[in-house]
Amino acid sequence: MSSRSDLKVYCATLGCDKNLVDSEALLGRFALHGVQAVNDLDDADIWVLNSCGFIDAARSDSEETLQSLIDYKTTQILVVCGCWSQEHGEEIQEKFPGVDVVAGVGQFDRVVAACLGTADEALAAEPSALVSFPMAGKPIVSDPMEANYTGLVDRPLLTPGHLAFVKIGEGCNCNCTFCRIPMIRGRQMSRPIEELVREVQGLTGRGVTEIQLVSQNTSDFGRDTGENLLDLVTALNKVEGLRNIRLLYLYSGLVSTDDLLRLLDLEKVARYLELPIQHASPRILKAMKRPGGSKSSPEFFKKLRQHHPDLVLRSTALLGFPGEEEEDLEILADFLAEVEFDHLGTYRYSPERGTPAADLPDPVPNEVIFDREAIIMDLQSDIAQRRQSSRLGKVFDVVVDKIIDPSDEDSADEVEILRSLHEGHWLNSAESDDPWDLVEEAGPVAIGRSYHYGYDLDGVVLMPGRNLKPGQWLPAEFRAATSYDTWAQPRQGAQSNEGPIKR
Repeated sequence: MSSRSDLKVYCATLGCDKNLVDSEALLGRFALHGVQAVNDLDDADIWVLNSCGFIDAARSDSEETLQSLIDYKTTQILVVCGCWSQEHGEEIQEKFPGVDVVAGVGQFDRVVAACLGTADEALAAEPSALVSFPMAGKPIVSDPMEANYTGLVDRPLLTPGHLAFVKIGEGCNCNCTFCRIPMIRGRQMSRPIEELVREVQGLTGRGVTEIQLVSQNTSDFGRDTGENLLDLVTALNKVEGLRNIRLLYLYSGLVSTDDLLRLLDLEKVARYLELPIQHASPRILKAMKRPGGSKSSPEFFKKLRQHHPDLVLRSTALLGFPGEEEEDLEILADFLAEVEFDHLGTYRYSPERGTPAADLPDPVPNEVIFDREAIIMDLQSDIAQRRQSSRLGKVFDVVVDKIIDPSDEDSADEVEILRSLHEGHWLNSAESDDPWDLVEEAGPVAIGRSYHYGYDLDGVVLMPGRNLKPGQWLPAEFRAATSYDTWAQPRQGAQSNEGPIKR
């Protein structure tokens, strides 16, 4: 395929951070052929929508985003790929004739071939591809177990330059009754430890100091290859230049507290674990076919905090599963009050075609689900506020993700976070008189994170940003907090309450 150095590509990513890694890999494959990635839609010749199709709301979002691109499009090549098009490729092609290329998951080289090449070149990229040029063939979709996820090792980043998501595997073996992931992404496919170490070494060589390990089921890593998560993280812990390793998407029912404690004892592993529970009612968990039992009891999480009182726990809860009753909600609320997750996300049950749960009786009305979600989130807000308040007056290491100007119209979202501190808990009465004055006096504001916050998952730490720069690590004293975000003051030379600084 010839180089196309005059062409530019723009990629919009919907859904999870795992999808973001796929977008990075796709942009990397375009870059190999001289196509430059740009951040502005108007500058691009090729538009890519990497879609999400996990639940009905995600599919609706994908559809609305695609329609807006079609309405705005003139002469650009428009590509749809990802989870939504993996299952609904032909439907998308029929409903949206303005789309030029429809592809599924992991088809990076075939998408590039369809956009830049000829029919012969597209077929050469993947012999089983049914592609013609210009863009008139069938959707580029294959069985998810045959998807070729090339390009993950050498890829551009869509995150700040000091941070990267590292996808350690694809697919899932759990078969939860409400979830379509195994149908969309296939069964568990772990990447080799050697390849992942090489990827992270390359990332640190480009300035990355923090990685967030992601997959559909991180606990299951290596079960299909004879390797395991502890060996992987131990190997990554030795990578020079890496400072923080954050573990996401762990299943509490598939990993023991002893194994987690071994992971947390590694020097570079952040004392932060994401362990989605989805529910706490034994009856509902059984109907969901979620891993549970003693490994999902409050005692499981309490044991972790007995060894690491400063451990941050993140989780998610699924509300409105068929047959869920008020008693089940009370069990969940009691569980949350006992464990005290620092961060909790909720989402509403969506009956998904082809899943066992879609055929269950006793659906929960939407208005009831909304009310239950409000009850759980009100409870969680109080829990999070207590957890946040316990850190006030202490010093923690913070990494700067970006610098913003509160007067800049393009920073409106970040300014709303700043204004939310008005309702937060302040350390002393002098500051509580008019906290916004502190923000206005600060000038540029740094948005960053301590180990308490996952990137693009939780809240943030905000600090006066003068003389700071993205990627910089520094100690900062937590001075104010809402249930989600924190205001801090840099304290150069101060001793962090985390203990020894991780390198």
